[in-house]
Amino acid sequence: MGERHLFVIWPRGRFAQDRILADMKREMDVVFSRPLSFEGDYALAYRRFYGPSLPDARRKVAKCGTGEFLLVVADDPRPDYCVVPVPGSRPTFCNRHTFELKQRYREWCGGGHRVHGTVRRDEFERDVRMLTGHSADEWADGVPSGEISPSLPDCWAAVSELGPFAAGKVRPVWGEPPDDSLLMNASVLQEGRYLNDLVSVGECRGVPAVEKRSTKGMWSIGNEYSMSARMHEAAPGVVARPLAWRFAGDGRSAAVVTERVAGDSLAERLRRGLSPQEADSFAADMLELADALAKTGIVHRDLFADNFIVGADGRLKAIDWQLAIDRTLYREDPWVRKHWKFRYVVFGVNREMGLGVWNDFAAMEKLLSAFPQTAAVVAARRSLADRAEAMTFAAPPDAATRMKLWLYALSLRFQMVLRGRRHRKYAQLERRWRTVKCKWD
Repeated sequence: MGERHLFVIWPRGRFAQDRILADMKREMDVVFSRPLSFEGDYALAYRRFYGPSLPDARRKVAKCGTGEFLLVVADDPRPDYCVVPVPGSRPTFCNRHTFELKQRYREWCGGGHRVHGTVRRDEFERDVRMLTGHSADEWADGVPSGEISPSLPDCWAAVSELGPFAAGKVRPVWGEPPDDSLLMNASVLQEGRYLNDLVSVGECRGVPAVEKRSTKGMWSIGNEYSMSARMHEAAPGVVARPLAWRFAGDGRSAAVVTERVAGDSLAERLRRGLSPQEADSFAADMLELADALAKTGIVHRDLFADNFIVGADGRLKAIDWQLAIDRTLYREDPWVRKHWKFRYVVFGVNREMGLGVWNDFAAMEKLLSAFPQTAAVVAARRSLADRAEAMTFAAPPDAATRMKLWLYALSLRFQMVLRGRRHRKYAQLERRWRTVKCKWD
């Protein structure tokens, strides 16, 4: 017996199933083949099956269809594990043979993702339980006895180890209420209106932690976990450690838990004034963060003084990686893409560079300009400025979005004129106005 894998031909790909099965029998030893179906709403079923890797379940329904799908379980007699380039994603270590078969069958079904297949042992263990209701151990000796039917999880979770950092793997969780908090002794800290965030503080397995829960930008919550995990691995001294992440199987909410940095923000320190020693230390922390950003290819897109917190060790910690992206694989949360105002207005840090343009290096250099200009700070500013041009990330909007933002900025100015005597409201409007006041070239 070789290595066991499964393939799924979704309903809109079944027109090619005879050709696929014939080829699969030549390439592998087919153990099981049977049509199955999900009960109820297919959008919900797809979301529970794919978990947080599926940002738009409705689009999946349109592409792959509803009704009966074909499940095939087969043994691969010649698994070949290596690093494989994945179109539109990062290279991954997997079984090249099953990966190539999956790509071939997708082409036969007209492209897209009308065929699903496992390319690693752990992926088979996860998927076979969801699609058949039986564990991989039960499939080890052939087709298990009993009913074969899908058993989809209530939520997905990823948990990093306490101690030496490990990102943890996203895994389905059965039988747990998806709205349970990940924190003990939790209390609400603040609410964010951009993505309907609710931030709470408490303990996660005995560690002081902060939980951010979102009911709108759910994909961005998983994005925050993965991006901060990669950054913490590259620069553990200057990035807060992510501890856990949960994604509700019904798509109602997602939550990420990060180790709490219980100190002042850099904005508060700047208001009180920095000593030369603090300025030198913080400048070194920013350079370390810049090196990690360049190494990982990540763009934070929201680096300003409030997103740097001074930890107990006296070092700056970068937080709030919810809207960060990999510059080589530009992916935004579908909710952010849909709401143009949030997509382009929320990133006010680099507004001087133009609409839709971000540069973390320039943002940090701007922060350093408010520090006492010691020799170390000047050297750090020069280093960031020299590398800023190469690290510019541009995603220019279309003409319609530019016009909408121009009208939005005009409406803010009008409100500021009307509410000039209400100082608190005026200050809020002025901050939003400064955010949308962008160059158009």
